[in-house]
Amino acid sequence: MNKLTLLVVLVALGLSFTAVLVGVPLAQTSPQITAYRVHGSLNLGDPGSESFWNSIPWTNVSLTANLNGVPTSGITPYVLVKAAWNGSDLVVLMKWPDQNPAFNAWSAAAASLYPPASGPGLFRIMELTHGVTYTIEKNYTDYYTILNGTQIPGRLVLNYSGVAVLPTPNDTQIQVLGNGTILLYHSPRPMEYLLDQDSMFYGYYVNSTWYYPDRAAIMWYMGSETSPMDCMNIGGKFPGQVYDGVKVTQAGGSLSAGPASLWMWVSGATWNSSQDPAFRAGLWTNTSLTGLNYTGNHGFAVPLYTNQTNIYEVDTAGIWYSPVASSGLEGSLFYVWTGASWSNGTWTVEFARPMAIPTSLAQYEPNFTAGHSLRCGLRSMAR
Repeated sequence: MNKLTLLVVLVALGLSFTAVLVGVPLAQTSPQITAYRVHGSLNLGDPGSESFWNSIPWTNVSLTANLNGVPTSGITPYVLVKAAWNGSDLVVLMKWPDQNPAFNAWSAAAASLYPPASGPGLFRIMELTHGVTYTIEKNYTDYYTILNGTQIPGRLVLNYSGVAVLPTPNDTQIQVLGNGTILLYHSPRPMEYLLDQDSMFYGYYVNSTWYYPDRAAIMWYMGSETSPMDCMNIGGKFPGQVYDGVKVTQAGGSLSAGPASLWMWVSGATWNSSQDPAFRAGLWTNTSLTGLNYTGNHGFAVPLYTNQTNIYEVDTAGIWYSPVASSGLEGSLFYVWTGASWSNGTWTVEFARPMAIPTSLAQYEPNFTAGHSLRCGLRSMAR
């Protein structure tokens, strides 16, 4: 039997693939997953239902929290994985437990394209480390702070245990809960970096009405790097970005070693379901909003590429990240097909992509060949 071997290595991807690594469980083992040669067509409308999966065993990739004591970390204990190829496509099936699926939560990037977007997920709210306090310094006459919905003259300054003091940018918005917990609205990449540097980042705030879409992703390591980095750098929008007077050396989402391709499925943008607000609103078929022309009856995974410089979107749209090209890759946003479902406390997501890729994508996507091993990372994330 012809087989393709996928070696799963330790990997951690951030909530937005650029953010502080919070709520992202780490794989604890490095199992070898075999993609078996099968016969039959895909049924992405009912992922995992294809008969060929019945003879392929699951591989259990155990996960553990990478931040102890943080409520948004370690929610997913494991991911089950199968892989197959049918002569033309490589197919990866993932399954993980989630008792509280993030139905109807927008991907912030998708919501930014759709003016009427409303509901949870429109932006991220950062919960600061418990014990962080604040002052509003009135001597900054050109600064304003938004406190509990009211604009106040002065600059917001955060303080943690008298050791870390962080002046914040103009118009920083916070909400202070009754127990003193500080919530900081929106989360630019460099702001997350500054908070992390001062140990002020606790996690992303969630409650019963405000939460973020579920995600599943596969990272394929490329190039000749023998020891690729397992997680992404925390940093700015680009290397050397100066943010509020501070130079941020690295770009958020970049790697310290080895380039990689990523396939990112997001329940609030790429899931072909009425529970996905982007699909429900017809976002991907509205060319006036996206400049794209989606004609499929399946979901997709956002194709990303990361290296030691930055993280990029492998298309010309640049919805989530800067595009790798300004022309020549029209439609590649939908190159990786997906099907997804949630039932009885379990997510099932099926990824499919042609084994051979066009020349235009050769720099950003791996070629799959029977009998060869590839290094990849798997991850899931519940809200």
